[in-house]
Amino acid sequence: MVQTSEQGKTSLWVVFDGSSPDAHLLQILSRHGFRVEALTVDSALSTLRTRKSQWGLRRREPALVILDRLNASRGIELYQRLQRRMRIPILLIVDRESAPLWDRQDDGILVAPFSARRLLHRVRALLAESPEEGEEIIEVGPFRLNTVRRVLQRGDSVYCLTPKQCRLLAILMRRAGQVVPRRDLIRWVWGAEESAHSRTLDVHIRWLRRILEEDPAHPQHLETVRHVGYRFRVP
Repeated sequence: MVQTSEQGKTSLWVVFDGSSPDAHLLQILSRHGFRVEALTVDSALSTLRTRKSQWGLRRREPALVILDRLNASRGIELYQRLQRRMRIPILLIVDRESAPLWDRQDDGILVAPFSARRLLHRVRALLAESPEEGEEIIEVGPFRLNTVRRVLQRGDSVYCLTPKQCRLLAILMRRAGQVVPRRDLIRWVWGAEESAHSRTLDVHIRWLRRILEEDPAHPQHLETVRHVGYRFRVP
């Protein structure tokens, strides 16, 4: 088991097969400010079964788990246990030939090989999507967002959101009254540079305004701050 000991950093688990973890992967994550703990599959399964190991009692749960190119059968077992026991995001790193076995095509899977930038974008996007500790509901004014069920409620009206819509709205609601730059929204929601998803962001904002606003053409809640970004507010 490999770890760093810096305090105050976002904690990640990297679960690996074989005799040792991918040193390059750990180096990228550590270099960019994450506290990384590398566990074998057996160690991770044991921790989830007993919750009595030093990693279950003495350490807080990680903010994100990375499963690094695990054997499909054991990896899927661990993945399912993680989903049941820990309400945190999971990033699957898979080889191209094994990707179809996982039956996922969302932001939670990353096909190797990939660049360090792509890895970091994906990690940060999943962390941005993840609710804060113990948080499932965000309330601002008359709006109530369940970030787990991806349901927005306003009075008697209930709206089901897509994962990207929910992630985007959660980021803005958590920062209600603050201007969130476009580049940050794109990086946190899509895990990409601004130029890659600029139009996509605008489309998602329009969709959200159809839900949030009495008159989407004259928004009162989801404001555009020209040349900067967007702000969620309740007048």
